[in-house]
Parts: sequence; C-alpha cells; structure tokens
Amino acid sequence: MTMQREPQGFTLLEILVAMAISIILISAAYFFYNYQLQARITQERVTDMQQNLRAAMLLMEDDIRMAGYDPNGTTGAAITVATASQFSFSYSLDGDANGTDDDGDGTVDEADEALLTETISYALFDEGSNGSTDLGRTVDTGSAVAVSENVEAMALTYMLEDGSFTETPTDLTQIVAVRFAILARTRGEEQGFTNNATYSYDPTDTSKVWGPYNDGHRRRLLRHMVRCRNRGI
Repeated sequence: MTMQREPQGFTLLEILVAMAISIILISAAYFFYNYQLQARITQERVTDMQQNLRAAMLLMEDDIRMAGYDPNGTTGAAITVATASQFSFSYSLDGDANGTDDDGDGTVDEADEALLTETISYALFDEGSNGSTDLGRTVDTGSAVAVSENVEAMALTYMLEDGSFTETPTDLTQIVAVRFAILARTRGEEQGFTNNATYSYDPTDTSKVWGPYNDGHRRRLLRHMVRCRNRGI
C-alpha cells in the first residue's frame, strides 16, 4: 500500500520572496502612475497658461489698434497714460446701435448717441489679494477685470514717429506703436522641477531680463508689438 504525502504549504522563505516581489511591482506601478499623473497636471497647467496668455494678447491687440480713434474729431479720444507698467487710452464707438439710452433722455439709439467715448486701461493687479498678480483690463471707471491670471511681469515700450523706442514718452501724441512683453507662470509648482531660467523682455537690450526665480513654476514669455493704426483718425 502506497502512502500519500499530505500537501505542504509555502515555506517562510517563499512567502518572503513573494512579498518582496509584490512590493517591488506595486512600487513600480505606483511611481509610474504618479509620474504620469504629475506629467498630465503639468501639461494641463502649461496649456491653460498659454491659452490665457494668447487670449490676453489678442484682446490687447484689438484694443490698442483702436487707441485714439475719433473719426469726427469731437470726442477727444487719445492715449492718456503711457508708462512701463500701464497703458490707458480712449476711442470713439457707435452709440446709436447698442440698445441703450446712452444720453439718459428716455430715447434709445437716437442719432445724437452716434459717438461715445470708451476708456481702456491695462496694468497688473492682484485680483482677490492672493499674492499673485494678474493682467487687468479696466473699462471707463469700472473695476479691473483679469484677462490673464498669474502674470509674473509686464513691460511696455512705445515706438515714436521717428522710429525710436522709449518706456517714458513725454509727448503721447508721438506714439505710433506699443510693444509689450508679458511673463506668465503656471498656477502651481511642479514637484521635482526648478525653474532657474531668465527671460529677456526687450529684444533690443539683452541685459533686461526677468528671473531667475528658482522655484517650481513653469513660465512663458510673450512679446508682441501693435501699431496704433487708428491714432488721430
């Protein structure tokens, strides 16, 4: 008669080896997942930053092109403030087709409402007082509205009729174009990343730079020049 051996369980060594392999596999899977998650978060932040920056640029471009537009010469539209950190101007706009009683006489869209003046101002401000500056757009006497969030810095330079550039024009009627540089940053810092880059905001002077900030924010620099094509019209 053949004796059958009772089944034996795993030895302690086998269990320890299996646990060690499992821990290695789980750790590898976790680190891979965490890497992919952080990469996705970073990409979303960078994309959001770039889209906000481009949208702000297009809005500024449209507004600046209208600076000083006064076809009838009756509204006094003009550039009013031009510094390295703020640009303000007014322009005429049609008031006879906006569905509003602009002169307060009880009649909407009448002929004498044909030309109104709107004042636009661009400057950095801290919306919400959270310690992060934003690019603000102010209409007339209203409150500034952020058109691009988390803007680290902005520099404005002005091209005059003689082709020269200056940050401090003394005669605002000589301004024919506005060159602006905007440096935006991501909302949050990226783990394991240090931004020690510098950003040259003046194409004619490489010594004028922002940074290095030595933090975990990714940044994008946008430089653009817009002609005030309606100035004096």
